[in-house]
Amino acid sequence: LRAQNYVTVVHGKTSERTVFALEKFTIPDDKQLVIEIAEKEGGRHQSFVVDNEDIVRANVIDELSIQ
Repeated sequence: LRAQNYVTVVHGKTSERTVFALEKFTIPDDKQLVIEIAEKEGGRHQSFVVDNEDIVRANVIDELSIQ
């Protein structure tokens, strides 16, 4: 697992982006990958499902070049 621009605090009226890179894997048909983001001491939470077909179509990164 790698993370680029790993952000732990997002200040008001701003936005941030973190990119996570994982080893390529597949998910069995009866399972799903759910990503959840929760606001600390707050009520805002977001989640989304990553389908197996999205993972299968993902590109493999042999070398990570960060500028």
